[in-house]
Amino acid sequence: MHVTRQAIEKRMTYEAAQTLKSTLEVAATQVISAQPQTLPLLKQFTGVYLQDSTWIALPDELRSVWKETGCRTEHKKAPIKLHLRFDVLTGAFVHFQLTDGIIADSTAEKEFEPLSAGSLRLADLSYFSLDAFGKLTQTGAFWITRLKVNCKLFDEQGEPFCLYKHLKATNLDTIDQNCFVGAKKRLSARLVALRCSEPEANKRRRNIRRDAKRRWTTPSKQRLKLAGWDIYITNIGTTRLTAEQVATITRIRWQVELMFKSFKSVGKVNTSRSTKPERPLCEVSAKLIAQLIRHWIMLATGWKCMRHDLIKTAKLIGRHARTLTMSFHKSKTAFYRTLRYIKQGGRYSDYGKHRAGKRTTYTKLTRIALFSLPMVRAGTEG
Repeated sequence: MHVTRQAIEKRMTYEAAQTLKSTLEVAATQVISAQPQTLPLLKQFTGVYLQDSTWIALPDELRSVWKETGCRTEHKKAPIKLHLRFDVLTGAFVHFQLTDGIIADSTAEKEFEPLSAGSLRLADLSYFSLDAFGKLTQTGAFWITRLKVNCKLFDEQGEPFCLYKHLKATNLDTIDQNCFVGAKKRLSARLVALRCSEPEANKRRRNIRRDAKRRWTTPSKQRLKLAGWDIYITNIGTTRLTAEQVATITRIRWQVELMFKSFKSVGKVNTSRSTKPERPLCEVSAKLIAQLIRHWIMLATGWKCMRHDLIKTAKLIGRHARTLTMSFHKSKTAFYRTLRYIKQGGRYSDYGKHRAGKRTTYTKLTRIALFSLPMVRAGTEG
């Protein structure tokens, strides 16, 4: 059946957008996963969950449909937020939700399902909440996060200390100690700080100043002083991970940024060629449904997070979109045959060979030696 572009355009209405949005919400509840990866550093956790959000721009005419935040995004369009949490080990999307742009990440997290005991949560500073960290610790889950510059720190005796002066006074390249975080909460945590090279520190300071200039703000002196260190807090004990291993695992968080990049650069969820406001609203939901289906197919054809190139795999699935659609309508046998063909022709092993000489997160996780102290089973105290 032939359908013209004009016919499709006429059907891009607010009613169609609502239908697609409802379809997306149902599709997002379908959790499809692959066999867990067996990486040495991560096998002690029942799951390694990354979570983050990204902006999706919409025309200003849709501000009555989606409430925007106070700060405007580029091109002055009303934004919405996509919140994502997925398991690095199995590749499963466990939370996939659109919200108003005005919703803070820490507020949206309250709608997420609680993590199970023994799992690990990695997120950026927008999810920084001492209350959330305390709840995770109570349920037996683990977390690692960068430290906010303005957080109050106390030693094990309850005495406050200045982190910058504490780091400046030492000649060591690594600081690993217990502390309490928060002036009122006093959350018990492990402080890990690793000194970075001087060129890297200067690069970070330049980036901080450039970002502040773009936002018409002045960077704090404290932030500039601490730019020479990688600083984390966690509830994972030294019997599980060394300071170096904590820093290595934190690098995994960038995989969620790559996932968003694949949505926007390959899936084009942030672009629309129409000036009709209803069409971008329909396209966002339709394209996100396509991203979910593509991700399911990636898992079914053997893709593994960090091990295989995400962007190349997404493009590979896109090139077979027509064949997948036709075989799906033909029969299950034809569809499975197409999946096998993609898996064999994808040559995922070649991606690994191409990246073998690079110091990727995957190579660091596979090569770094496990700490010599006895490991503790997942789900027990760390």
